[in-house]
Amino acid sequence: NEIADVRRAMLHMVGDAEGFIKTGLQSSYWRQLVGYNRINGVFQPSGEGNDIRTTLDASLSVTALKALGSYKGTVGVYNYKTGEVLCMVSTPTFDVNNKPDIDGDDSDRYTGVYLNRFLSSSYTPGSTFKLVTAAAALETQSDILERTYTCQRGVEIGGEWISCLGNHGSISFKEALAQSCNAYFAQLAVSLGAQTLERYAEKLGFNRSFSLDGIEAKKSTLDFTDIRQVDLGWAGMGQYTNLANPLQYLTMLGAIANGGVPVTPYFIESITSPAGLPLHFRLFKTGSRMMSRETADTLADMMRYTVTERYGESSFSGLKVCAKSGTAEVGTGIEPHSWFVGFVQDDTMPLAFVVVAENAGAGGGVSRRIANTVLQQAKKLF
Repeated sequence: NEIADVRRAMLHMVGDAEGFIKTGLQSSYWRQLVGYNRINGVFQPSGEGNDIRTTLDASLSVTALKALGSYKGTVGVYNYKTGEVLCMVSTPTFDVNNKPDIDGDDSDRYTGVYLNRFLSSSYTPGSTFKLVTAAAALETQSDILERTYTCQRGVEIGGEWISCLGNHGSISFKEALAQSCNAYFAQLAVSLGAQTLERYAEKLGFNRSFSLDGIEAKKSTLDFTDIRQVDLGWAGMGQYTNLANPLQYLTMLGAIANGGVPVTPYFIESITSPAGLPLHFRLFKTGSRMMSRETADTLADMMRYTVTERYGESSFSGLKVCAKSGTAEVGTGIEPHSWFVGFVQDDTMPLAFVVVAENAGAGGGVSRRIANTVLQQAKKLF
């Protein structure tokens, strides 16, 4: 591409010249690109290779890249009705036509540059995991919509203290998600029990393999073997050993938006021979149901309430967004990662999104602003 920002935004999708980015098309789809087959090898009468066309939008990807700024992280956006991935940006990145000295004096800036963080990373999900705990409760506990728990800047579980940033007093399920009350979700996780929470987390994609057009993604994982009650409380609000992959989360969000059934994401639109013959046929595919329609609809309503009551409608001007923020603690004295995930509840713009800004601070402030910038650009496309 003639534009350097496009080359930077698309680096992890296309791949680098040396092949260090293993998930890039130049590495993962080299056979299709050169037209390799077992009979003729790489021989083509025209001397040309095949063409791959993707669903990614260059302008949206550049917007995401600029919105991330100096933060390492990722932005993913897909159409939860069709499965088309419109944005898959990972930072840090570089311009393949002007490669910097990655191992030189500025090496810290390029740490992990060959890793597509959307596909090949997993992060502590923080409070975004409360969506998983909430879904498990909606599926298994008939009184959950009326149930309250008490928060006094935290709660004691198993003789140990779990802190909360707020002093919420007696708080309901809906308000607890909107206010991101740690005390509520810690107590709820203990009420669910380790086996139930783990089982429903796995239904939503944890401990399962996901791929994007055959390119394998890193698993989202959790393990509650011999877990203590206090640790289960931390796990229920997205800490402990929980790790979430952005592709899995994007698929899960699509399921919530779609009445409980995810549409499988894809980003390869077509592969054609030098003569223009089609070599790839994309198929609309849905995954197995992740939750009941009632659970999905209730969860969507709660996420919508979270936006209107917590973040404010002005955070997403002109868009009906359902969302949840998350703070991923990564160590003492280190700024946490900032998550913001959700979807637009609009059949004319059916987009789910995930944003992770590494070391961007507590809450979803930075990642929320990134999400809004990207969604406002997407609105122009639709």
